[in-house]
Amino acid sequence: MSLAALKKSGVLKRPIRTPILKAAKFYHAEGYHQNYYKKNPIRYSFYRRSCGRDARVKALWGKQAYQGVDKK
Repeated sequence: MSLAALKKSGVLKRPIRTPILKAAKFYHAEGYHQNYYKKNPIRYSFYRRSCGRDARVKALWGKQAYQGVDKK
């Protein structure tokens, strides 16, 4: 979603304070890093539960946390 579309949507109640910058040069990771969640499903699942990220996202965003994201 673009910044303009995000502002127009009204999803956020306050203005964005974090500057949005142009992307820097991107470097692809080595092959063994690609699709880690598929290659190491048990380790990835443990990481996702242990890091607390999903819980924090849900706490902040509620039902909209993963709106439009295909969670497999």
